[in-house]
Amino acid sequence: MQPGTATADPVPVIRTLGRPDCVLCGAPGVPLFSGLRDFCYDAPGEWGFRECSRPECRAVWLDPAPVPEDLGKAYTGYYTHHQPEPGARLLRDVCWAVWMSYLGVRFGYTRGVGPRWRRVFSPLALLHPGGRGELDAAAMHLPAPAGPARVLDVGCGSGVLLARMKSLGWEVEGQDVDPGAVEAARARGIPVRLGALEQVGFADNSFEAVHSAHVIEHVHDPARLLRECYRILKPGGTLVILTPNARSLGHEFFGRHWLCLDPPRHLVLFTASALRKAAQEAGFSVRMLDTTARTVWVYAALSHCVRQTGRGEMKELNRPANLLRGALFQLRQRWALGRRPEIGEELRLIATK
Repeated sequence: MQPGTATADPVPVIRTLGRPDCVLCGAPGVPLFSGLRDFCYDAPGEWGFRECSRPECRAVWLDPAPVPEDLGKAYTGYYTHHQPEPGARLLRDVCWAVWMSYLGVRFGYTRGVGPRWRRVFSPLALLHPGGRGELDAAAMHLPAPAGPARVLDVGCGSGVLLARMKSLGWEVEGQDVDPGAVEAARARGIPVRLGALEQVGFADNSFEAVHSAHVIEHVHDPARLLRECYRILKPGGTLVILTPNARSLGHEFFGRHWLCLDPPRHLVLFTASALRKAAQEAGFSVRMLDTTARTVWVYAALSHCVRQTGRGEMKELNRPANLLRGALFQLRQRWALGRRPEIGEELRLIATK
């Protein structure tokens, strides 16, 4: 090589392991998709999915999957590195004020939701295309605590949601495996531990509530994650899990182009029956398990892009045509949920220790 000659950085390689059997129940898997590339962040490799052959499970999982040591290579540039709060804008501020008033009425919050006179406008929040599933997620689906109470957000990302929960009166703490996300959350003044949940050292019976939104599908051993959530919850404490629904209308409509496949980051996609069984085996009593139309407009708009171009990048949401497609699909799904309540894009589990 001549002095001064530039050389390209080597292309990263993600080592893989085969998983022919269901990661939840051990039943044989049936090939579902193959030859998939990363839709969003250009992680190397080709990926496939299998579906559980057991009718009462029907979970979907990545096969082959990254080995645990290489999984971080799939998250370069991931969105949790930079998730700023939106800037002030009059219409957005008015909508948010109505939303916060709704949380006061819905869950009994008095802090961080504005003056009581605004509550007369709270029904307007139900005009949101995502419905109650979208609205309630702004408070982690949790009622206002009666006294001092701690909530942990597992996979907290950049801490936006925890900052809101703090303003509503909760004592908050986060956990994430992404150093960039942890740095962003700490910059917001949120205490966050870096590392896998079972490795960061929370004591038994530490929290009144544990929340985890779109995290369990990213881990190799979901059963272990649920057992750890059970250990750190106080008796009577509440677990809230949100995760993509493998039986959703979006998956049915878009197939191999469904954004929520998200290869190679989504390692397992649950059905309602599979999630219920996993939670019960971890010791939880399931209070609610349903599906929601939350954030469908994003998934539908970008799934359309994946179908058209093979790419589902967030910048595509700036195109009015994509926004319209996403909003129409969300309204379609909300209407369809009245007849087929199992086809919401997101599973919502609320369980008690």
